[in-house]
Amino acid sequence: MKINVEQRALADATRWASRYIADKPTVPILSGLLLNAADDTLTISGFDYDTSGKATLAANTPSTGSIVAPGRLLADVTATLPDSMVELAADDDVLTVTAPGNQFTLPLLPANEYPALPKAPAATGTADAAEFAAAVKDVATAAMASKDAVGQVEGMGGIRVRAQGERLELAATDRYRIAVRTLPWQPTRPADDTMLITAPILADIAKSFSSGDVSIGFPQPGGGMAGLATTDRTVAVRTRVGGFPPVENVAPKAEQASGYAEFNPAELAAAARRVAIVRDKNKRVRVTLRDGHAEIAARGDGPAATTTVEADIADMEDGFSIAFDAEYLTTLLAPMVDRVRIWLYTHTKPVLIEPLDETPYRAVLMPVRIND
Repeated sequence: MKINVEQRALADATRWASRYIADKPTVPILSGLLLNAADDTLTISGFDYDTSGKATLAANTPSTGSIVAPGRLLADVTATLPDSMVELAADDDVLTVTAPGNQFTLPLLPANEYPALPKAPAATGTADAAEFAAAVKDVATAAMASKDAVGQVEGMGGIRVRAQGERLELAATDRYRIAVRTLPWQPTRPADDTMLITAPILADIAKSFSSGDVSIGFPQPGGGMAGLATTDRTVAVRTRVGGFPPVENVAPKAEQASGYAEFNPAELAAAARRVAIVRDKNKRVRVTLRDGHAEIAARGDGPAATTTVEADIADMEDGFSIAFDAEYLTTLLAPMVDRVRIWLYTHTKPVLIEPLDETPYRAVLMPVRIND
């Protein structure tokens, strides 16, 4: 195999595909990147049995074929080369990488041992890639940590992606908080599909698709591989099989609230982080509503802290108090940049958090008990 390709395109493709090499591959062959050259096109693929990523780029291919090169080493080598044309020439055992004034020889891995790559399903529809990435980021922090998402709560380690007509809905929960974000998309057929993808994996995939449109392919009913693709990048990712709770059925209703308080989300988050530093663990803060402001307080084993933030309060008694985990509160506030309304019920019932602008995002947070 012999290829001539631009250094920048090659370095970017190998770096991207190497994201899909496991940190500790279960078999040595999966430490490699699969390179396939044909018809003036080079594809570079990485695979870890759960997720595969394939980058496609234009190249001059005087001699075609497939090889498996050491993945992260190839990515490091191509990143250090000068901005020029690069030649990749492979025989049975060695890949020679040549650029003006530079030459590297890399041992090849046995291509016949590389597993067959899963096929991504056909696209069900397309969405703006940047908006999709932002939506995934908005909800991902509410998912349960993968190490905790086992057994009956396995599904809570994922992000539920649901297609409903011309709208995509993304949701995540860890039982103590819920985050839901919607965005428009263009289905290729009437769509009413649902899939569940491990939250960190989907977040990493979405972050790598930063511009243009992303095509999204839902798996067949019962699970399997989902597909996400741009014009030159394709990912096939295994969906989760654990059940995801019906969060829409447990979320409180605004019309049933006792009242609400409106805040600048950045100010409220900063206040919660500020006072929480007096607690060594269980970073919990108390929010007490006063006339035109809220007191944010925390007490540790000795130290204590109080600060105030401006608030617009309606239909709540002066002195109403409720406590939250500071980290959970700040992560749910992070997607909102304008005013936020927190619908309140009792000090033991979950609150509903909604932005006052047009951002299609909402969150639910369980309060905590503080004995101080």
